[in-house]
Amino acid sequence: MKKVLALILCLTLVVGCFAGCGGATEPNIAQFVFNFSDPQQNAVKNACEALYETAGVKATIYDAADQQGTQNDQIDTAIQKGATMLVVGLKDVSAAQTVVDKAKKADLPIVFYNVEPAKEIIDSYEKCWFVGTDPRGGGVMQGEMAADFILNDFAKWDRNGDGFINYVMIRADLSHPEATGRTEASVETLDKLLKDAGKAGVKQMGTNYIADDWSTAKGLDQMSTFLTSNPVSATDGVEIVFANNDGIAIGAMKALQIKGWNLGGFDSQFVPIIGVDATKEAISYIDDEQMLGSAGQSADLMAEYVTTVVLNVMNGKAPLDGTDFAFDAGSKKLTMPYAPYPLEFK
Repeated sequence: MKKVLALILCLTLVVGCFAGCGGATEPNIAQFVFNFSDPQQNAVKNACEALYETAGVKATIYDAADQQGTQNDQIDTAIQKGATMLVVGLKDVSAAQTVVDKAKKADLPIVFYNVEPAKEIIDSYEKCWFVGTDPRGGGVMQGEMAADFILNDFAKWDRNGDGFINYVMIRADLSHPEATGRTEASVETLDKLLKDAGKAGVKQMGTNYIADDWSTAKGLDQMSTFLTSNPVSATDGVEIVFANNDGIAIGAMKALQIKGWNLGGFDSQFVPIIGVDATKEAISYIDDEQMLGSAGQSADLMAEYVTTVVLNVMNGKAPLDGTDFAFDAGSKKLTMPYAPYPLEFK
């Protein structure tokens, strides 16, 4: 955060020049969030707003309300109103080229965050960058957390005694690279770690269940659908649930709670559930031992990474000037780390 505050001090001087120098355009950030209702995205938005306010930079933040068409229209409106920087959290990654074309036509720098466009799209415009996470990183951490917990008492968590850990996957948007990365990496990581420990590995129950809007409501609906034909008991049923984010994980937890499970305590009727984001709500359930854990994405850290690039570019500097950050090799992608919550299981 010290890096960002230093950048803010520099930018404050630049803002004064923009406002006072004849004919110059005052910096005006237009930031686009795919859905304010998403807890993680709303937390990132709030953290960014605070940093913009401290810098004295004007920022207008738009809510696409989960509609890419709305977001496209909002970008057009922002450009028409004189935006000088676009910061875009896409709803639909397939719209990335359209959005880049809009920025390029208006000769505006653009920073994508959260949803990663293809590298060739980012590289197609010199004033385009991406800030986010490794699409598989959250899934890898989910798998590691699951293995750490299960291998501590494998016989207890292999409730049906078949030697496998039977899992349910509730994934999000099929077109979302983060969702795909987490879905694949969580299962692959747990399977490998179990086999490395001399166990049989994992076995999927059913197919991938889809909560395409990342919501608690969809997570509840999909887990309830599964449980209707796959009841859970002390000796049978699902043995772990992977969810692409905490909203979905909380929905899965609530579905299990309706059946009398996951009411609190690893030593009671408990199915491990692991999400991604470490939202405040999820943390409260994890602390109460109603969920197992989450691969955390700090909203404050994401905002720091995003605003570092934004403020530097607006200041006429290289995107990572004054920091020890580094783009991924051969790219214009800045990747922030995940952190597991909890750090240790009880």
